[in-house]
Amino acid sequence: MAVTARRGRTSTGTYNVNGSTLDEINRSIQRLGPVDPNDRRRYSGVCRCTIDIQLGRRDVQFETTPGSSPLEVTATVTGGSVTNMCAITMPRLRSESALSSAARQEWRRFLAAVETHEEGHVDSYFPEAETIARALDGMSATGTGRNENAARRAAAAALNTLIESRYSESQLVAIANANAAAYDRGNRHGATQGAVLNVTIT
Repeated sequence: MAVTARRGRTSTGTYNVNGSTLDEINRSIQRLGPVDPNDRRRYSGVCRCTIDIQLGRRDVQFETTPGSSPLEVTATVTGGSVTNMCAITMPRLRSESALSSAARQEWRRFLAAVETHEEGHVDSYFPEAETIARALDGMSATGTGRNENAARRAAAAALNTLIESRYSESQLVAIANANAAAYDRGNRHGATQGAVLNVTIT
C-alpha cells in the first residue's frame, strides 16, 4: 500500500446581494462579498480549502533492528490518505425581476465565470495533496526502548513528531493559502476568466 491523495467533498454556499441594476449589484458584492484569506479584500466569490492527513494504526509498519541494544525499532508510513476538501462561496441575487434582459444575461454570464474561477481553485489544490502524500509515503523515524512495545511506542512518537514538524495544522493552512494566492495571481482573481461584472449594461 501507499499514501494516497483524495479529492474530498466540495460544498457550495451563497450570500445574498441586492440591486435593480448591475452597478447596484456590484456595489452590494463589494460590501458583502467574502474576504480573501491572503489580501483580506472582498471578492465576488471565494474558495477555501483544507488539507487533511489521515493515518491509522495499520498505515504504519514497525521493523526491529537486529542485535540493537537498547532495542531499536523503525516506524515507517506505508498507507493512509491526504484529502483536500473545499468550500466555495458564491453571490446569490435575491431577484432578477428588476433587471433588463441584457442585464440579466450579463449577470448570469458573470455568475458562470465566477463559478469557473472558484472551481479552478478546487482543481489547483489537489496537486498539493498529491505532493504531501508522496512526501509522507515511506517517511520513517526510530525509537528505542527496554522491550519491543516500548521501542514501538517511542518510534511511533518520533514519527508523529516528524510529521507534525512538517505538516502541522498551521503549515497545512499556509500551503493552501499560498496555492490560492498563486492561482489568483495567474488570473487576477478571475478577471482574465471573465469574472468581472460589466456594470455599463443597463
